[in-house]
Parts: sequence; C-alpha cells; structure tokens
Amino acid sequence: MIDAPGPWSTRRTPVRTSPVDLHLSAMTLRYASFSDRVLAAAAAGFTGIGLGAVDYLDARRSEFSEEQLADYVARHGLRVVELEFLTDWWREADVRGVRLEEDLLFYLADLLGVPQINVGLFADVPTDVQKQQFRRLCTRAADHGVRIALEFMPYSSLRTLNDARELVSQAGTGNAGLMLDAWHWHRSGGTTDELRTLSASEVFAVQLCDAGATPYEDLRQEGRHGRLLPGAGVVDLAGFLGALNEVGVQLPLAVEVLSDELDARNPVEVAMLAARSVEALLREPAAA
Repeated sequence: MIDAPGPWSTRRTPVRTSPVDLHLSAMTLRYASFSDRVLAAAAAGFTGIGLGAVDYLDARRSEFSEEQLADYVARHGLRVVELEFLTDWWREADVRGVRLEEDLLFYLADLLGVPQINVGLFADVPTDVQKQQFRRLCTRAADHGVRIALEFMPYSSLRTLNDARELVSQAGTGNAGLMLDAWHWHRSGGTTDELRTLSASEVFAVQLCDAGATPYEDLRQEGRHGRLLPGAGVVDLAGFLGALNEVGVQLPLAVEVLSDELDARNPVEVAMLAARSVEALLREPAAA
C-alpha cells in the first residue's frame, strides 16, 4: 500500500484497487458513454467521477431512467462529485427566463446529489457584469446546496490564478472557490510561491495532468487535445502538491487529461493509466 503525502492520506476499502482517494474528471473520458465511464472508473479504483450534461443525455438515450442513474453510480462504489462545465453563466436568461445548460446542471445536481459545479469564462465580459452574474450564479447555487468552483485558463478571459481569485473573493456567498488544474497553472506561468499565498478554504478542487516541454502555439488546442498523464511531462507536480500541502489543502485528487491519444484507447485502459500515474507520482519522495 502506498501512502499519499501530507493531507492526501491513504483511504482504502476492500473492494478497491486504488490506495488513494481519486476522482476521474469528466473530460478524461470525454467520449465514453455514461455506463462505460462508470465501469471504467470503478475498475480503476476511483472513488468519484465528474459528469457533464452530455452524460445525462447519453444515459437517458440508453434507456436509464432518472431513478436508475444515481443507483447505477452507487452500485459501482462511486459518487458523482462534480458537474462540468458551465461557461455562459454571465448571460442574462432568455425571454422565457431559461438558461438551458445552467438549468440542466442544477437539475442534475439536485437529482444526483452533486455538491459542485465547475465553471469558467471564455467571453470578453465587462468586469462589472462578471461580478454581478457570478454572484447571481453563486447565490442560486447556495439555494441548491452546491459549490461553484471557478477555473482559470491561460487562453480564457480568466487567465491566471489571481484573476480567478479576485472574482471568487467578491462573490460574498460562501460557496465560491477555486479549481486548480495543474496544466492551466503551469501554462499560465504559475509559481509555487503564488500557491503558498492561498488559504485552504479558497481551494475547492485539484486536478492533475501534465504538459510537454514545448507549448503549442495555440494553447487552447494543446489544452483540449495534447495534455499528458501526470508524471509524463515537465509540470512541477511535486511542487504543486507540496505548496498546496503547506497551506493545508486537504482534498481528494482528480485526474483531468484531455488527449487525442487517450481518446483512441479503451476507457478502462485510460482510467487505469490515469489512476496508476497518480499513484506513481505519489510514490516519489519529492512529493512527500
């Protein structure tokens, strides 16, 4: 059995093969069916999974009833820990008072008991609109008992940790926090020193992945098609986790690897590779 460093302590049950509490983010198996995603995550020993609106629609087309969805996940020893990925939260509702994707994600959060929705921002939106609509979103989420995890990306309107941190800080609802993705952190020029300025309460989720030595000219293209498994690239993942450990972040680790190469493989194989990559990373003395 491998001991995870610091707050990522070993959590194991007899039916699991993974010695750490790992979550499989939705985009790592972005083209898998709902049932294949669940089976692959369970086989690899993950404890939680992320889902998107497309997974719900796929499951319903596959003749899962709404009552069967949560039961199917639970019967495989998993829980749905997050919903992906809302980017148009800044828009006003349409003339019917509807925000289609947002409404569906909150419906799923209620249906499956999901505690978190992950969001980002790509559009060039005035700062005052960002603040007003993000506060609105977080207020709505609080009514559902849901957290909002805001992700920065080097090719988005929220390019850096500080950009996301500033927006989170003004929400004032107590349920807004940061999604820290290792690839986005690295490609945005993030440092371990800036991570050490965080408080543990600001961080809602941690996603692991890796990057090659030479960035793509188009970072969005790389971020969506060319990420690497944790430990296969040049991201200082030991420093990333170590800095979060220092400030007291105590969270499960998630794996989010958007990769065309992995997309072509069997979902179970991908899930196994993802889980084993994190376990190998946590074996390294430098990560302790």
